Amino acid sequence: MSRWQLEGILDLSTVPDIWPEMAAQIRGSTQLSISLAGVKHASSAALALLIQGLAEAREAGCDLRYEQIPADLLALAGVSNVRGLLGA
Repeated sequence: MSRWQLEGILDLSTVPDIWPEMAAQIRGSTQLSISLAGVKHASSAALALLIQGLAEAREAGCDLRYEQIPADLLALAGVSNVRGLLGA
């Protein structure tokens, strides 16, 4: 299983720059674990990033898992009724 880590602030200003590398990681792996342990703040753009990652993984045939999802992002996913999609 490949591992990759997201760090810092995930918001509308950072997510567009993160997506190309994340998509490449997904397409280059059959199993990928993405840790969010280093994420300091996450907005709805981060939630969209994670959901798009799942769609990309499904298309690429990659088993994608998210680990150590920050509480603020889990709360946002709960309010958006997509927490189950994140495996949380």
